[in-house]
Amino acid sequence: MVGNLGILGEASNEKRNQRIIKLRDAFNDERINTVQQVAKLSGYTVKTVAKWAQDGNIPLLDEENGATIVPLTKQNQRSINEKRQLEHINYLSMIFNKQEAITVAACAQKMNYPEETIIAWAREGDVPLLVGANETLVPLNDTNTPAWL
Repeated sequence: MVGNLGILGEASNEKRNQRIIKLRDAFNDERINTVQQVAKLSGYTVKTVAKWAQDGNIPLLDEENGATIVPLTKQNQRSINEKRQLEHINYLSMIFNKQEAITVAACAQKMNYPEETIIAWAREGDVPLLVGANETLVPLNDTNTPAWL
């Protein structure tokens, strides 16, 4: 019987390690930024997610105290795949120009990314998402103003 419990413990630990790896991947992909986002998306408690972030050395932000779960270092900072990020920025520009989503919130919902990530991509890609009545996230210019605006 002890052998079976050992196997169950190993399987449980493996699942936990896989969750930590998925957490790191989602962090690097800019899909998540805070412990609270992960808890909301996953259904796990903030405490559980924070423990995974600690064990995986992932500097997720804890919105409640405004600090990262673990100190941000050169070794644990986000490792962004620049090609993938450029694909996201190009997609963001395309859905904006086609009027499929023209606000930060609409783009976040359509792309399934947090609003702060959409904002960063819009700034990086010079995409003038609407943030209010006659107000854009980045200034309009000759190269980023869509025909419909």
